[in-house]
Amino acid sequence: MEDAVRPDEQAFKAMYERGYCTWFSLYETTAAANKTHPPWWDSMFRLDHPTFPKELAVDASFSNTALAKGTSTWKTSQGSCDLPPFDQEFIIPIASDSPVILDISEEQQSASAFRPLLPEDDDHIALLVLAWTYILSARWAEIIPGASAPKYSNFEAGWDLGNIHCGVMPTSSTKLIIDLGNVGDGAARWWAAVLALEGGWNASIPNNRGNILHSPWSTNLVSEQRFTLSRRSKSRPLATQHPAASFSAALRYLSSYCELHNIAEQMHAALAATLLLPVARFDNRMIQLPTPKVRRKVPVEEDNICKTSSWSGNLNQLDKLLTLSCNAVGMKALLNSIFFDPSVGCNICGAWLQGTFAFLDSDIIQDRHSLLRVLTERDVDLGFLWLGAFIIRAEKRALQEARLGWWKLDLHVAAWTGTLMSFIQQPVSTRLPGTGEILRADECRLMYLSHDQSYNVAPLFPFAPFGSTLLTDTNIDVRQHAQCGANHSLEYGGLTWRCCGGERIAALHLRNASLRAKSGNPECNDISVDYDSLDNEDDDCSEMVTRNIFTWLRDEDGFPVAERAIREHAWIDNLDSDNDEPIEGDARSTAGGNLHGWLSKAGTWRSNSL
Repeated sequence: MEDAVRPDEQAFKAMYERGYCTWFSLYETTAAANKTHPPWWDSMFRLDHPTFPKELAVDASFSNTALAKGTSTWKTSQGSCDLPPFDQEFIIPIASDSPVILDISEEQQSASAFRPLLPEDDDHIALLVLAWTYILSARWAEIIPGASAPKYSNFEAGWDLGNIHCGVMPTSSTKLIIDLGNVGDGAARWWAAVLALEGGWNASIPNNRGNILHSPWSTNLVSEQRFTLSRRSKSRPLATQHPAASFSAALRYLSSYCELHNIAEQMHAALAATLLLPVARFDNRMIQLPTPKVRRKVPVEEDNICKTSSWSGNLNQLDKLLTLSCNAVGMKALLNSIFFDPSVGCNICGAWLQGTFAFLDSDIIQDRHSLLRVLTERDVDLGFLWLGAFIIRAEKRALQEARLGWWKLDLHVAAWTGTLMSFIQQPVSTRLPGTGEILRADECRLMYLSHDQSYNVAPLFPFAPFGSTLLTDTNIDVRQHAQCGANHSLEYGGLTWRCCGGERIAALHLRNASLRAKSGNPECNDISVDYDSLDNEDDDCSEMVTRNIFTWLRDEDGFPVAERAIREHAWIDNLDSDNDEPIEGDARSTAGGNLHGWLSKAGTWRSNSL
């Protein structure tokens, strides 16, 4: 007898192959000698996202965080249709009670593992991440009302008073000499604060009780070696009282250092890694970075003039990245969006993910760099986020969540960045006249667009329900709009921020980004698929996602009689509470059951529901 929910072995195997071959094709693309891309950091300068207004109202009523809030508007149709737009609340954390622990040690993998993405010989990543934490925090303090600009503490990195100008850097188990070049006192004091083990600076905002909350990029530095600074002018102790560097000054100091050491790509990579620090805090994990490998530069006669950063002329773009970085859930959603395929249904997504990780876990992927390149190739616009995740080792958690089919969705970030991460974002299909049916995926979309109280939260998982529903078995909103003749789709309309004094300020208009297609060829021509991981009996992922989407779909009105076999399937049936009774009677009859109490809303039930 045909299973009403689970695909047969042949279909499961075919979907496993689709997953395996999709990622194999991406690997082949990265391995092609003639494959060229724009620089990997190019998308950092193109990513679209709203920015915080300077009049932002801050909700500081919590002990462990402060929040920014806004309201987004979503359009639902085009053409002659009375389905109105709807509003959705947007909340983003902007401060935290606990800095992220940043551990620097010899045991961590060097950034050289990511060549040719980072072709420079030396590894300055840890230093640059620490510099970016200050820079982002300083910019945050300029934007967020009530936030205090960074202040220096009494702790500083030490100085190499011997002034060894060139040659091999002395080896030591306790200190690492960092050559700053010919810098002034302002830059010298800034680096001394940034690289101080005990915490050389702090940027904060008080909550309503007066307790201190930290900027989203604040860190507690732990290192096996102390940083020792050197500069061409005499490395004398600096004045105890020295004004903390502003955002623009700090950005110039960082740019000069990168110019001195010719590490522009590492500067961008460190920014990408720093943007992921709130994700590490969300996942409750420390950051581990390798000890820097820094060679002293041969001195030159010319002064090392403070350089203008490429970000100085792109301040609005940096503000977009800053705002995105505060949203850890949105960042995680972007990372794992590469594992979504709109052609994969909820009841077979486990096979897709089995095939996916059968390839990603295979010996073909020889190292972390190969894995990074394949993941990046799936959606190159998100490549800088994956590089940042690999640098701070956040990719392990992301891949673990993807393997289980359990990852976050954020429709706001998806719309702003043009990222396809859920079936709910796709337009409602054009229904063939006279069919009398509607795809369940479209039924879900119209329910969400109608935004009834029971359907004002999007489905939790990205994969669509399988099959179709008789129009006569759908609710009144679905029946009406499936036949109204208008085009229906979820379209971002705008965002207004809650600002001081009760004002509402609209975010600058974002381009209506079209949803990017994912790369990867699912055809298995001339590919030898490894079936060792194929296991259609162990498909907890498909079961979980299927149960969840049908809970969302049938929560309000119950299952139609025509879906009796789905309702009684083992993947669905265990929703019953102790008071549920087995379904009996003819398939065309109507019957009732409790279904955990969430089908008991009899006033809204269809007459042909179970």
